[in-house]
Order: sequence, then C-alpha cells, then structure tokens
Amino acid sequence: MSRLSFRTRLFLALLTATVLPVTIVTGAGVYVLQNLPSVQVAKAVSDLERTFITLNRELALDSLREGSLLALDRHRTTVGYIVEKTPLAIDIKESVPQVFGAVMLIAAVVMVLTVMFVGRTLSAQLSAPLDEVVEWTGRIQRHEALDSATPDHRGIPEFAELRSALRNLAHGLDQARDAELEAERLRAFGEVARRVAHEMKNPLTPIRLAVSQLSRDATPETREVLDVIAVESARLEAMAREFAELGRLPEGIAAPVDLRELIDDLLRSTVPDSMLRHFSADEEIPEISGHYDPLRRAFSNIIRNAVDACHGEGSLGVRLRSSEGWVGIAISDSGPGVPEAQREMIFRPYYTDKRDGTGLGLAIVRQTIEQHGGTISVEETPGGGATFHIRLPTRPAEDV
Repeated sequence: MSRLSFRTRLFLALLTATVLPVTIVTGAGVYVLQNLPSVQVAKAVSDLERTFITLNRELALDSLREGSLLALDRHRTTVGYIVEKTPLAIDIKESVPQVFGAVMLIAAVVMVLTVMFVGRTLSAQLSAPLDEVVEWTGRIQRHEALDSATPDHRGIPEFAELRSALRNLAHGLDQARDAELEAERLRAFGEVARRVAHEMKNPLTPIRLAVSQLSRDATPETREVLDVIAVESARLEAMAREFAELGRLPEGIAAPVDLRELIDDLLRSTVPDSMLRHFSADEEIPEISGHYDPLRRAFSNIIRNAVDACHGEGSLGVRLRSSEGWVGIAISDSGPGVPEAQREMIFRPYYTDKRDGTGLGLAIVRQTIEQHGGTISVEETPGGGATFHIRLPTRPAEDV
C-alpha cells in the first residue's frame, strides 16, 4: 500500500481535529437537553406542592373557613395553570433538542466546510514548498543545479528564506568541491612537475658546463650553434624551476609582509623606463601575514606578464586599497587584454598562448595567492588592457 502524501495527511489531520470535537460537543448537548426536565414544569410542580401544603394546614386548623377557601382557590388556580402549561412545556422540552441539534448540525457543516477550505489551502501552501525542499535536497546530494526561478508560494516567507539558504548552501558546496578538485589536480600536477624538474636538472648542469668549455675555442659557426644550445638550456632550466614550484607549499613561518614596499620595488626593477608607471595606495596599508619570497615571485610574474603584453610600451598601474581586514591590489596594463572566454583558463596549469611559455606562471600565482587565503581574478581594463584583482587577508590564512 502506497503511503499517503504529506498534503493528504495534513488535510486529514486538520479535518479530524475539527470534526471530532464538533461531533462530541453536539452529541453531548443533545443528550443533556433530552434528559433535563422542563423549567416551567419544574416551577409549576413546586408551586403545586407549596399550595397543597398550605391547604392541608388550613384544613387542619379550621375547615372551610375563609382562609381555607382562599387556599383552596389558589391551589385550584395553580393546578389549572399546570394543566394549561404542561403540554406546551412538554412540546418545548421535546423540540429543544431537535432545534439545538439542527443548529449544531448546521454549525458543524459550516465549520467542516470552512476547515476543508482552509485545510486544503494550508496543506497546499505547506506541501508544495516542502516537496520542493525535498527535491532540492536530492539535487544537492546528486550535485545537480537548482532551479533559478522561485515558485510563488505566497503567505509563507519562511520558505523563501529556506530556499535562499539552500541556494547558498549549494553554491558553497559547489565552490568547496571545485576548490578541492582544483587542489587535488594541482597536487597531482605538482608531483609530476617535481619529478620532471628533477630529471631535467640532472643533464642540464653538465650540458651548460660543456657548452661553456666548447665556446672558448669554438669557431664563429660553432659558437652560433653553442649559443642556441645555451639559450635553450637556460630556458629548460627556468622551466624546471617553475615545475619545481608548482604544488609546493610555502616553507617556514608566516611573517609580516609590507605589500606597498614589495610592489614599489618590483615596479622599479621590472618595468622599463619606456613604459609609464602609476602607483597609488591608501594612506594606511596594513602589513599582511605571509611568506615574502612566494608572494614576490607571484607579483613579479603578473608584472612581467603585463610588460610582455605591452611589448615594453604603454602604461602599467597598480592600486592598493585596504578594507576590513583585507588588502586589495589591482594591476592594470594597456595591452591587448584577456578574452572573456580565457579569463579562467589562463590560471590552469600548462595553458599558455606564448610560443616559449610553460603555462605554469599564472597557475603558480593563483596557487600562491590561495595558499595565503586570498583570491585572484582578471577583467578588462577600461579603455583596453587587462586588470588583475588580488585580495589578501591581513591575518594568517588559517584565521580568515
């Protein structure tokens, strides 16, 4: 046997809670009225008893004297009244339960119809959102997207709050799941990259030493070939260093880092004089708690990418802002920008559009920022170019 739906069970519960008390009260009222003596009959009988006692007393003192005659007359009047009123009282006594029962029946029918209407409406208003919540819970469990449209369940604002909470929960779970998958992927990439870096470094050192020795007595033609080998081996060595950085956690204890000083120094040492530099910061920029070397490499990577995108020309600007426990850094350039479809892909390992790029630079940048409890994103610069937005907490990442 299939289980009744929540809506049906709720409706039956409301109906039973109303019909049962009404039935009990109606039955009890009819029973009591049927067993109660008529008020008028009871009063008449009481008067009859009193006049009869008075008559007996008068007869005992002086038979048929004037007082006896008056008492007898009163007794006769009372008896006549009883005779006259008794049929009416009996009719009233018999009709009152019927009238009362009819009134109670009508009231019960009206009440039941009212409860049926209210119960049907209330059960519909309660059951539909509850069914929706059950469905949404199943979707969250199956990692399916929730409906973006909000059904109209009027009169129950709590369900609107519950839907909003479920959406926030689903969004948070999706973010946590994506972050965990990304972290797992980075760990896998990092492990492979470290092994590759180790294998690459072993032959690179003797190759570079051999190139250096051969270059001393090489002919111009040979020297040209050796220069190519030297350049490519240097590129491979840089690639090996990047491989070794991917997936590696910062070492040592976090310490205060002055971002204003760090970025100002990078702008002076990295941006060529052929480019315009703009650097602005709030008056009070708090130090953050982090690891200086990984942060310096991350910001250096972004700034060098901006310089490369502008081909050493145009402009580059940096803004530092402080807000409620966070420091925001915006790095903007006047280069070609990043297409919207690639703004998330550029942070993935091995994704690059450069001929000699490894595709690890921005992946390591995001890894470093996230390891410090921060976030990074990119958008279009007004007027052209790309703007990287970085947010870092002033407190240690585990406290944020």
